[in-house]
Amino acid sequence: MPTGMPAATASATAVVLARLADAQAAELRAIWYTERGTPPPATFTARLLRLALAWEAQQGVQGGKVSARDWDQVIRRRAAGARPAEAVSGLQPPPAPAGTRLMRAWGGETHEVVVLAEGVLWRGRTWSSLSVVARAITGNARNGPRFFGLRGKS
Repeated sequence: MPTGMPAATASATAVVLARLADAQAAELRAIWYTERGTPPPATFTARLLRLALAWEAQQGVQGGKVSARDWDQVIRRRAAGARPAEAVSGLQPPPAPAGTRLMRAWGGETHEVVVLAEGVLWRGRTWSSLSVVARAITGNARNGPRFFGLRGKS
């Protein structure tokens, strides 16, 4: 959890994480249903449910959210027989918290992007992702978080 988090928020998150750590599979499934409005995937073990719910709780505090694409990826991996730890490996948190300013020099021009809760702001217009902005800047498909220096080269 970030160090700048208010104490009340940090303690509330700690309570949620402690509850998840002690919960049995049936309780974790009930929590999932309450939080998401749908039953968890049948392939999710108690450990994976615990990890997923804890990750969502922490992301909520940090201003991020879990994308449907990330969960679809986890579900596909589990359906293909991946173990819980393998299913969640490689999931990326949101590239940067809302309000973050990113700058990148390209083609003799400095481009400034502001991360919003939903998308990014560049040149007075809201864009759906950093990758879309990187493509608009360069004219080629790019990994937006990598282009703006949020991720290293793979």
